[in-house]
Amino acid sequence: MGEHMKVSEESRKVPRIDILTPVYNEQATLQLYTKAVTETLLSREDYDFHVLFIEDGSRDRSWEIIKKITDEDDRFEGLRLSRNFGSHLALSAGFDHVKGDAIVTLACDLQDPPETVLEFLKEWRAGYQVVWGRRRSRKDKLWKVLTSGLFYRLMCRFAMPPDSEFATGSFLLADRIVGDAFRQFHERNRVTFALVAWTGFRQGVVEYDRRERIAGVSGWSLWKMLKTMYDAFIGFSMVPVRLMTISGVVASLTTVVLATYLLATWWFESPAPGWTSQMLVVAFFFGIQFFLMGVSGEYLYRIYAEAAHRPLYFISDRAGSASVVEPEGGDVG
Repeated sequence: MGEHMKVSEESRKVPRIDILTPVYNEQATLQLYTKAVTETLLSREDYDFHVLFIEDGSRDRSWEIIKKITDEDDRFEGLRLSRNFGSHLALSAGFDHVKGDAIVTLACDLQDPPETVLEFLKEWRAGYQVVWGRRRSRKDKLWKVLTSGLFYRLMCRFAMPPDSEFATGSFLLADRIVGDAFRQFHERNRVTFALVAWTGFRQGVVEYDRRERIAGVSGWSLWKMLKTMYDAFIGFSMVPVRLMTISGVVASLTTVVLATYLLATWWFESPAPGWTSQMLVVAFFFGIQFFLMGVSGEYLYRIYAEAAHRPLYFISDRAGSASVVEPEGGDVG
């Protein structure tokens, strides 16, 4: 009888959904985010929502506001990293500290609408283990739209698994089994959506309209976008290595053509000596050589960084405790 009652209680238990929100200099948006998430998600009774803020070394009052929010509502929790490690490592810290039935990543600026999370959950209920938020439209600067579109096409073509439904932007839902798989990655230069896509599993898509930022200033600069593209291609694509090979082949073919021309000139007419042609040749081959050395050096440095096996992050403070689960090995990834 007691065992039957236990099974009955378990059958009535609603799924726990952990929402991961990196925070970096977001004092202007935190209260607005909390209000929107509370009204849209936390007010529901069919899911047990919890929010984990990962404060990523902000220089404003973000951590003070997070502590106030967590004091007022125990469904909000907070981790403070010891310095700014970047949003992808902040999300990794979040994945390490939650054990919900599903994990959702949601930006603090509310450009990705919280109500879209409910659409994610419908797909999750239908059996998808990863659900991507794909932007149908977006209210961003033109350069962001163009570079993001180019990045997506290049990643589809050269880096991601061919059957992946991935979308750039790291707005996604991951089932618990995917979260467990994600925690097995240890590389330092990581791109969240690329790692999740690489895991495989059954993937679905929800299209949505991306909004304007509600307040504050975006920290997502052109440099950070280019670095993300660079990290993704170095970590997930053979294109850089193949470019090295192609560059070597092109340089070799150019040498053959140039040698043929010089021999023909020597045979049929007196060659006109000059520094211009020599400097052009030297500059061309030195440019190829330094390019190849640079790419090789990048791979060597990353091999060294992985071999050093430094911790991915450190946690300097916590706010709340109900939804924080200690990772294996303590506070470092």
